[in-house]
Amino acid sequence: MNSLDQFLEKRKWLLALSLLFIFGLGLAVRFYDLQDPPMDFHPTRQFHSILMARGMYYQNLEGIPEWKREMAVQQWKAEGLIEPPFMEWLAAQTYRVTGQEAVWYARIYSILFWTAGGIGLFLLAKELAGNTAGIFAAAYYMLLKYAGIASRSFQPDPLMTALIVLALWALVRWSKEPNWKWSITAGLLAGLAILTKSVAVFFVGPAFLVVVVLSMGLLKALRSPKVWGMGVLAVVPYAMFHIYGMYISGLLREQFSLRFFPQLWTDPVFYLQWKGLIASTVGFEWFLLALLGIMLLRERTARGLLLAAFGGYFVYGLTFAYHISTHDYYQLPLIPLVALGLAGGVDSLVRGIQAKKWLAYPLLAGVLLFAVVTSAWDIRVALKRDDFRNEAVFWTRLSEKLGDNVSVVALSQNYSYPLKYWGWMQVTNWMTAGDFNYRKLAGVEFDVQKLFEEETAGKDYFIVTLLDDLNNQPEVKELLDANYPVFEQSSDYVIYDLRGQK
Repeated sequence: MNSLDQFLEKRKWLLALSLLFIFGLGLAVRFYDLQDPPMDFHPTRQFHSILMARGMYYQNLEGIPEWKREMAVQQWKAEGLIEPPFMEWLAAQTYRVTGQEAVWYARIYSILFWTAGGIGLFLLAKELAGNTAGIFAAAYYMLLKYAGIASRSFQPDPLMTALIVLALWALVRWSKEPNWKWSITAGLLAGLAILTKSVAVFFVGPAFLVVVVLSMGLLKALRSPKVWGMGVLAVVPYAMFHIYGMYISGLLREQFSLRFFPQLWTDPVFYLQWKGLIASTVGFEWFLLALLGIMLLRERTARGLLLAAFGGYFVYGLTFAYHISTHDYYQLPLIPLVALGLAGGVDSLVRGIQAKKWLAYPLLAGVLLFAVVTSAWDIRVALKRDDFRNEAVFWTRLSEKLGDNVSVVALSQNYSYPLKYWGWMQVTNWMTAGDFNYRKLAGVEFDVQKLFEEETAGKDYFIVTLLDDLNNQPEVKELLDANYPVFEQSSDYVIYDLRGQK
């Protein structure tokens, strides 16, 4: 325990006040602009969950037009199954209790789950490096600008990240008290993390293996009922879900296509893009300092835990090479790992302080205070700068131009989800030029004219709101311009009438 930890141990009120300020500020800034439509962070991923939650809610809702119920349920079922719909179910139940479909309810759940992960992170950092390190780790986790935006998102990743942190904390507690209580707790939390989103296995799996072996040795671990119990609890929940989704319902079969791109491993651009996303999410300098900070942790188990978790992150990145280099939310589980690595550096820094305590401690507190307040302000500015309230109006009016009971194809923003949601229509999404390139990378070849004929058969309209993207698909643009009249157009969209050729 360093001198500042001893200082805080004697003044627990100061420790509590520091944590209250950090978590209070983190919560306050996340609740800012809470009711803005979910266009601020990966709308495609959020609308997947939004449509599912609406379908669950409308399925048994009384007093609504039957066509709306049918459309909501149809859109829900069309989304398919990616992971267990925990977040969607929670949102739908909240809609039922409150009597209104308010998407921002899901934001509250994500915020609270992320905050629970922050509490777990403080407890874990405290176990690894002490109270002071825990405060700094919690501050980084709660007030990192990217985390402030991403942790409000209606998707399972904030919950998964929190469960990863809590599972690692329970694992460390088990390593110090290897009893059934902590075996069951660690196993259950790991199992929930993996069940929430299977990629959690890349973080909890290596960490559990390394900590178990470092704590009791391989042979003793293999003979330990507690270790086997912990492993069973971690593996069985997702194994059952996987068996159901793959071999019983078949709903998961499509989720394993277009996922693996090993050809990117030899492309230097892939690593530069990956590095760029690390820089834009956790900060590349903080990432490097966190790696160095691992070496400064005093306990072998602590170093082993973080090295294993970071190693799991790199394997995870190589496994999902395309997504890790193009989808920034794939970096979310990295945030607590960086926070823990930095915690090791903070502990070492405090131990090495040579200045007088009356000077050093206020200076440390001042630096932390300045960092968290300015970061909170940056989050608030980012949320205030973007206002998406006109989105609902635009998509609703666009759908009204087409009338009821129409069938459409759309080349539109966010895979046409806003049109589906606010326009209350089933939409066949036409792929963007980037989507075509993505599939070509996976070895998929297209006959564009044949695909166009298949997708537009029996449809009434072809809506384009991504006008520049249509220009990047000259073959499609020529098919539309040469064969179909324009029903209506503006600077924001063009609607082709597919019901009668020119």
